[in-house]
Amino acid sequence: MSEREPERIKYLNFNQLRSFFAVAEHLSFTRAAQALNVGQPTITTQVKALEEHYRVELFQRLPGGVALSESGAALLAVARRIFQHEEEAIGLLEALGGAVTGTLRVGSVGPFFVMKLLAGLRATHPHLALTLRTGNSEAILNEVLEGRLDVAVVGGGAEDSRLTAVPLQRQAVIVFVSRHHRWAERGAIRLAELENEPLVMREAGSRTREAFERALRQARIKPNVVLEVPREAVREAVAEGLGVGILSEAEFTPDPRLRALRLLDADAATEAFAICLQGRRNVRSIAGFMALAATYADLPSA
Repeated sequence: MSEREPERIKYLNFNQLRSFFAVAEHLSFTRAAQALNVGQPTITTQVKALEEHYRVELFQRLPGGVALSESGAALLAVARRIFQHEEEAIGLLEALGGAVTGTLRVGSVGPFFVMKLLAGLRATHPHLALTLRTGNSEAILNEVLEGRLDVAVVGGGAEDSRLTAVPLQRQAVIVFVSRHHRWAERGAIRLAELENEPLVMREAGSRTREAFERALRQARIKPNVVLEVPREAVREAVAEGLGVGILSEAEFTPDPRLRALRLLDADAATEAFAICLQGRRNVRSIAGFMALAATYADLPSA
């Protein structure tokens, strides 16, 4: 027994139906063309194609204009319902579009910049769900480029042509020591004083570390790194006396066990940017985040 041939899906050319509907409503090819903002020959061609495809006369062509045939009047009633449903669909989509929904995947080098943005985003788009992933700038930047994060706040990215970047804030790199350290009562040090000093550093890929090491190279100082740890562990390591810690101003949280020190002769700083992929910058949730970031530029330190 031979297999049955699959049934063909029937479809209607909506451009042709729309042209018919306009002519039927106005009883004029000229006014129908004006209503649809197209040339009259286009309307004439569309209606003729519809009639020929279904082998039916929809209009009676009269010396003074056109009139609906019996078939045309029957089709008009159906077409009117179809385009009413179209208006309902448009209204529904516009209503859905009015509220930004879904989930925005956010990455950040830390909570200090991004939480203000997330709070503002929740206030303006309460139906938008948010997820937050933290890491160093290199890791977060790569996740945005790979499409695993929608937006991020990182210490760089402005130079990458694949990204849209909004500058947020410039933060000085500082050093900090245990309260028992010999520098604990000082408010600042010179870069040369760090020569041979044991340093507790962020992991590779940290923009804070990159900025600090760049300043050391310019001063021809070789760092004496005794421990590499994630940001959260730098504070604890320094508090235990393992060495001098390096963080940006925003990353450093006041702690009675620690003392922060400015660098007097080094312009070491990180810059925070809100970033997204260029090709996705018009997605409504992403555009909302980036627009909000632009208004938050130069925020005071968190």
